[in-house]
Amino acid sequence: MPGYRLRGAVRSEDGAIGAPLVDEVLSAADAKEAVRLANSRSLTIEDDTINALWLVDAGGTLLWSLRRADRDS
Repeated sequence: MPGYRLRGAVRSEDGAIGAPLVDEVLSAADAKEAVRLANSRSLTIEDDTINALWLVDAGGTLLWSLRRADRDS
């Protein structure tokens, strides 16, 4: 199974994203499953300061991103 990385950080009001505070490897059969897992995992991150999440594949290509404020509105 390919590895995907879910990362999360604090995005400041000016849009700058800090160093990742979440850096997890997700194992999924394909990119579609990895996005589903990342979206599900985004609901269980307890650190409320983390407001930017993104998923990359093994080559570093961005597959998915989420501003948590968007999810909560």
